[in-house]
Amino acid sequence: MRIAITLAAAAIALSACGMPDQDSDQGADGSPQAAPTTETTTSAPATAQTTEKPRSTPSAGTKQVRIVDFVFEPGDITVPVGTTVVWQQLDDSTHTVDFDDGEKSGDMAKGDTYRHTFDTPGKYPYLCFYHPRMTGTVTVTG
Repeated sequence: MRIAITLAAAAIALSACGMPDQDSDQGADGSPQAAPTTETTTSAPATAQTTEKPRSTPSAGTKQVRIVDFVFEPGDITVPVGTTVVWQQLDDSTHTVDFDDGEKSGDMAKGDTYRHTFDTPGKYPYLCFYHPRMTGTVTVTG
């Protein structure tokens, strides 16, 4: 945001450098010019583009799920809307957190974490791609 404001200010300053002198009554070709008028304008502040999605609900905190001994602990959890669930991978084997809706953590090595914020009530079953018997469900209440 600071960079966008700095760039906008620099562009305005550079464009002002190329403007004719307003104290002169003659144009560059010597023809008479109208006297400048004083006018006050107000412009809206520039807004920067962002790829961040606005949060529809306030954060309800975090909940931990450990991946240990080829099990999600706890396997089934219930959380309020807005909660971020953090999976912490503690096994030596590679695991994943793959949801039925297509959301995937990618491969997780020992020590990796995966976070997902749940903004819509419902049941979200998941499993480990490499070990399909490793399953869990996040139930989100409104």
